[in-house]
Amino acid sequence: MSEQQRPDTADHALAADPGLAADPGLAADPELAADPGIAADPGLAAERDRLARSLRETRLQLAMTQARLAALEQSATMELGRTLVRAARRPWSRGVQLPADLVRLWRERGGLTGPGAATLALASAQLSDLAGGGERFLSALTAPGLGTLGSEAPGWSPPGLVIAGVLTARACATLAPDAAVHPLLPHDADVMLESAGADLVLIEAAAMLAGSPWAYAVDPAATDRGRRLGRLIAAARALGKPVVFIRNIPAQLAPGLDWVAASCDAVSDDGFGVPLARFNPIGLADLRPGDPVYAGARDPRQAPAVRALLDAVAADTGPGRVRVTGEVSWRRQPDMYREHALFVTSSEDQAREQLACGARVIMIGAGPTADSGLAADSGLAADSGLAADAGPGADAVLTAGTVAVAADVPALREKLAALRECPPLSAAETLPVLREIFTAQATQARLAALARLAGLGDHMIAGRRIAVLSRAADAGAAAALAAGLAGQRFLPSELVVLAEAPDAASAELSARAVTAALADLTGRDVTIRAIPVVTGGPDTSGLPEPGRQPEPDDHRGPTGWLRRAATVARSPWAAPWQAGREYPGTYLLDLACARECAQADAAGYGGASYAFTATLDPALARREYYAAADPGHGLRLFSIS
Repeated sequence: MSEQQRPDTADHALAADPGLAADPGLAADPELAADPGIAADPGLAAERDRLARSLRETRLQLAMTQARLAALEQSATMELGRTLVRAARRPWSRGVQLPADLVRLWRERGGLTGPGAATLALASAQLSDLAGGGERFLSALTAPGLGTLGSEAPGWSPPGLVIAGVLTARACATLAPDAAVHPLLPHDADVMLESAGADLVLIEAAAMLAGSPWAYAVDPAATDRGRRLGRLIAAARALGKPVVFIRNIPAQLAPGLDWVAASCDAVSDDGFGVPLARFNPIGLADLRPGDPVYAGARDPRQAPAVRALLDAVAADTGPGRVRVTGEVSWRRQPDMYREHALFVTSSEDQAREQLACGARVIMIGAGPTADSGLAADSGLAADSGLAADAGPGADAVLTAGTVAVAADVPALREKLAALRECPPLSAAETLPVLREIFTAQATQARLAALARLAGLGDHMIAGRRIAVLSRAADAGAAAALAAGLAGQRFLPSELVVLAEAPDAASAELSARAVTAALADLTGRDVTIRAIPVVTGGPDTSGLPEPGRQPEPDDHRGPTGWLRRAATVARSPWAAPWQAGREYPGTYLLDLACARECAQADAAGYGGASYAFTATLDPALARREYYAAADPGHGLRLFSIS
C-alpha cells in the first residue's frame, strides 16, 4: 500500500494549526463524560453535547480565521504597503532602495500556487459560510450520551470499525459486511459526521465521478460542492477523526484532486480489495459453460496491444471466439462470474474477483504485477496457487487460482482452446486461491491496512477477531497448545485457557505456569487469558469427570467448559481447540475464510462442500453461541467439506 502522509505545514491545513485537531478541548470533557450523574441524566448529556458542538464550531472558525490572516500577511498587496510605508518613514535610507524593492516584489508576484493556494482560498470561503450561520437545528437529533465513557456493561465488547465518508454505492456494499458504513451526502455531511460516531473518514475518488451525489466536487464549475467537501474534511480533523483519501480511479478521469489528497491525513492507492461476502464460490453449478467471456465494456483507453488482442479473438468465428458482454452492473457481477468457467481480462482486480468465484482466468497484455497477489513466477504454483503460466510452451491445463498470461494472438488462441476443454472448477478446488485472497487481497485485509495507516490498530476489524477456547492443566499441555497454534497460517487474536486443578491454590499456580508457557504467542499479538478453575467447582458445570454424567453424544449445544471460556472471551468469534489434537496448518484460516464468504453464524465440517447445511457441529461460531446455555435455533450454518 502506498501512503502519503499529510504535510505538517500551514499551506496544506484547513485548520491552520495541525495540533488543533488533536486538542482534547474539541471533544467533551472526559471527566464530565465519565460522571455517572451526567451519563444517567439525558438533559445534562444533551446540554454537554450542545456545548461541545458549540466549542468545536468556535475553534473551527478561529482556525479558518488564522488561515485567512496568514494568507493576507503573505500577499503581495500587504508586502507592497509595508514597503511604501517604510520608504515614507525613512526617505533618505529606504527611499533609495524603493525601486529595487518594487522589482523584487514584481518578480515574486503570484503568491502560493497549487494545493496550498486552493486550500487557503477554500478556508476563506468556508469562513464566509460559517459567519452568521447560527445553530444547526439538525444537530439536536444526536442521541444524548451516545458513546459516553464509563457506560459499558461488564460483558461489553468493543464494536467493529465505523466508517463515514464520501463513498459510492458499490463501496458501501463492499464495506457493509465488515464495517458499519455511513455514506455522507453534500446536504447533511456535517450533521451525519457528528452523530454517526465514526472511527475513520474515507474520501473515495470514484465518488466524484458523474452520477454520484458528490459529482464534480473538484470541478471549478461546482464550487459549492467543493466547498462542502473541504468543510467536511476540516470538520473531521476538528473532531479528531483520521481522514484517508482512496485514489481508486485514474487521474485523468477526475483532475483536480491534488488539494483533496493534500488535505487528508493519508492517501491509499490500493482500493477496497475483494469483498469475499460477494465474490465467492458458494452455489457453484457442477456444469457451467466453458466458452471464454470478456466481462464488461471495452475501454477506449486500453493499451494498443490489449486492444489488438481483443479485436483478434472477438472477431473469430470458431470455437475460440471470446464473447464481449458489454457493460455489466456491479450488482450483477458476482452471479455472472459464478455462471461461467473461463474469463479473459486485462484487469488484476477483476481477475481476483473471477478467481474467487471459481473461474479460470486468462490475462492479456503484460500480466500481473509483482505486488498484485497474482505472481508471474510459475514456480509459486505449488505454494500459493496464484501463479501465472509464463508462456505458450508451458502446461495449458491450469489448476485453481492459476492465471494464464497471453502476450500475443497465437498464445491466446492456444490457451483458449486448451482451457475450453477443461471441466469447471468446484468450490473445493477454489480453496487455495481463496486462502491467498483472504490473507492479502480481501476487503477485511485492506481495512486492516487502512486502520493501521490511520493509527487505529487491527483490533477494529471485528470479523477477524477470533478467540481460541481450550483447556490445559499444566505447562506441558500449554506447550503443546502453543506449538499447535504457532503452526497456523492464521493466528487468533485471543486465547482463553482454563487451567484446571483440584483446589484453588493449585489452580492459581497452574494458571501462572500456562501463561508462562504461552509467552511466545503473546509476542505475536495474541492476547492470553489463563483462567484458574477448580475441578468440580461452580465454574465447571458440565465438565465430564468421575462421579458426574458427561454430555450426551447427541447434545448439540456447547459443553460447560466452553460456556465458561466463552464468557471470559472478548472477541466476537470463538473456536474450540483440543491441546493434544493434530490440526492442519490451514485449519483456522479455512474456518475464518469460509465464515467471511458465507457471513454465517457458525462454520465447520458437516459433510457438504462449501454450502449451507441444516445440521452442523460448529468449529467456529459467534461467541454468544458458546456462552449461552441454550444456543437456540435459526442459526445460519455453513459447511466447508
